[in-house]
This record gives sequence, C-alpha cells and structure tokens, in this order.
Amino acid sequence: MPRPPPVVLLARAHWAVAGATGAAVAVVHFTTRDLPIAFSPKAYVVTLGLAALFGTTGALVWWGVPPGQALSRFCALFYLMRPRLFFQLWAAMKLPEFQAHFRRGPAA
Repeated sequence: MPRPPPVVLLARAHWAVAGATGAAVAVVHFTTRDLPIAFSPKAYVVTLGLAALFGTTGALVWWGVPPGQALSRFCALFYLMRPRLFFQLWAAMKLPEFQAHFRRGPAA
C-alpha cells in the first residue's frame, strides 16, 4: 500500500536534514583535522545525536509508528528558521491522511 503524500514529504524532509547534518559533520571533521582548531567530542555527540533524531523520526513517520507523529512536530520546530518550509510541513502534519497513517498502525 503506497504511503500518503504528506507522509512521504515529512519523512523525506527529516531524512534530508539527517543526511545533511551527517555530511556536514564529516566535511568539518576532515577539513579541520590538520588545523590547529579542534572540536570537542561533545560537539560531535550533539550534532550526530540531532542527525540520529531526524533520521529516526523520518523512519517512524514512514512506518506510521505513533511516537513518530509527536517527534515530527518536535523536529519541525527546527525548520522555523525557514518559515515557508516550516508552514508547508506543519500544514502537511494537519492533513487527515497524515493523521490517519498513524491510526492504521505500522505499515509493512
């Protein structure tokens, strides 16, 4: 059964942020490792933790697991820096087909 368009939109948005965050960590690490500046391990933990949060949220939304709906709303707050994107994703979360995706239970 295909997933509703709002579910695909939200899951892909969260996965894109997770991928971009992970790629940014890799780029910063490899470009600064020979320079006299250093990032603490805590910086890597926090940043990779955010990437894991967004990736997990995308997976939970994709599978229709109920905590994914709440995590998606939380993660959407990070999009407030891009108001147009934020309001588009927030409106998608209000659509009945998005909400019904979580009432059906996990999709295979």
